[in-house]
Amino acid sequence: MFALVVGAAVAYSERFGGDDGPYMLLGAILAVAAAGVILLQWRIGALLLAAALPFEVPLAFGPGASGIKALASLTFVSFALALLTDQKHFERFAGLWQQPLTLAVLAFVLWVSASILWSTSPGETLRGTITFLGLLGLMVVIGSLEVRYLVLAWTVLVFSAALSVPAGYILPVPEGSDMAVSGRFGPGGAGPNTYSLDLAIAFFAAYFGLLRRHTTIAFLLAPVFLYGIFTTQSRTGLIALVATPVLALIVPRLAGRLGWRIVPMYVLGIAAIAVMVLAIPSAAEPALERYTTLSQIESGETWNGRADNWQGALDVVASHPILGVGSGNYAEAAMDYSESVQQHSRSKAEVAGATHNVVLAVASELGLVGLILLLATVFLAFKTAWLIAQRSDLGTGVFLGLIVAMIAGMSQPWEEHKMVYFIFGSVLALQLHYSGRRASSAEEHERHT
Repeated sequence: MFALVVGAAVAYSERFGGDDGPYMLLGAILAVAAAGVILLQWRIGALLLAAALPFEVPLAFGPGASGIKALASLTFVSFALALLTDQKHFERFAGLWQQPLTLAVLAFVLWVSASILWSTSPGETLRGTITFLGLLGLMVVIGSLEVRYLVLAWTVLVFSAALSVPAGYILPVPEGSDMAVSGRFGPGGAGPNTYSLDLAIAFFAAYFGLLRRHTTIAFLLAPVFLYGIFTTQSRTGLIALVATPVLALIVPRLAGRLGWRIVPMYVLGIAAIAVMVLAIPSAAEPALERYTTLSQIESGETWNGRADNWQGALDVVASHPILGVGSGNYAEAAMDYSESVQQHSRSKAEVAGATHNVVLAVASELGLVGLILLLATVFLAFKTAWLIAQRSDLGTGVFLGLIVAMIAGMSQPWEEHKMVYFIFGSVLALQLHYSGRRASSAEEHERHT
């Protein structure tokens, strides 16, 4: 019966979809099958979310619709159903809410939601609230994974990120994207700066964490990540790639875990750049020209209008210091202060602009209270990840990912970036794992004594 139904559907699919009808039908069948599997097992949804993160922009179908949102919604429903039927899963979920980091993120999201009361544009704040609630859900789902599934999720993320580099030359390039206009690499219209930083996080997680004991695979994947980061022409991505291991070395008790792998990483990076310059000059020359502007600190091109955005944010903070102007309302509030926001709004034919700095973004939109909650969240994340990184390979990679996110936040609006909350969730999952092991050891010790 199933074969008859599928055969009839294929036969009539061309009538409704033309030559693409069979492919559309196949996609619909695969989507229904995937949805059924996710509803039966939420962990598969978490793994698919990890695989989809590097392809977030290509999976977007419009301003409010995307494949990741649909996938996340199914995963959240499956996760909630599992809470009703799986006692161990419920106990792990309850334990998650006893962690200070979880409560700090929850308090921050609640403050974002509360900002609609004094927002200058409630519609934008409502959109921001929905976004942050989704990010909180992502963090909780990843934080609820057992460590073996967390390792698998990061493995899927690493190989998906590596696959996104060659896929960037296969996927259609949207008109008006940086890749179409300036040649900066970003698969499917992804922002080159954000994409380069995501690649850096995946690279460090693989090189210093997941593949620490699989040196050959790590060295084979490294040139792919380095090529992707280099061709994005992202100065922030380059700084993160160079500075992250150095910053990690000055963290107490981490130098030993990074060990000798740092020097080969830099040697490999220099060699990869040299090969790209010689073998692919069309891609290397524009990138080198852009990277050399890092030495021209006084040049406006180096900061690309960021200084004006930062000054505009400071003016907004001065006018609304305690509560801010509401989540998502920086651009509207800065129209009177920032020439960069005015120019960007004219080019987009709508109010648009970003602070390009996480601290200033939160301070201007959520005030001093929101900034305190953000800093508390970052502090707890680093403190927890530092303790875990001293004994876990994956924990070391996650800690390096946090450093990349910190560097990104200095020049990018990363307060609502999915990768950040994926890292937060990973920190929580590792914390639950090791706290559970300590509790089991204590119970075993009491039993014997």
